[in-house]
Amino acid sequence: MRQPQKIVVHYLDGRLLRGRSKFFFRGQETVRVVNLRGRTVRVPLSEVKAIFFVRRLRGRQDYHEKKRFTSTSPSFGRRVQVKFLDGEVLRGSSLNYRPGEKGFYLKPSDPASNNDMVFIPLSALKGIKVK
Repeated sequence: MRQPQKIVVHYLDGRLLRGRSKFFFRGQETVRVVNLRGRTVRVPLSEVKAIFFVRRLRGRQDYHEKKRFTSTSPSFGRRVQVKFLDGEVLRGSSLNYRPGEKGFYLKPSDPASNNDMVFIPLSALKGIKVK
């Protein structure tokens, strides 16, 4: 049986939701999260900036993620740079970016990042560059 994944949902309005999710696939309209208090929350994808699949739910406050490609960055897929509606920029690699889809997964360029993978809805983006 599949184990729940640690995720942090970033809402478009700036809120965060930390918890676990057993199933999330890019075609879904909502993501179901069991929050830190054990309550199930259904989040419409239309409210989501990004879903971060993380190693630790709290992260490391003293670590500043490198948002550029380096020699140790993941090399699979295509290199992608996204700019969110709020101006934040992320860089990473993607195997499944397609302009007509609802969203795609991005492996962050910083291998030491707390973020193992990120799901990004296309509706949350101001722009995207694919190399």
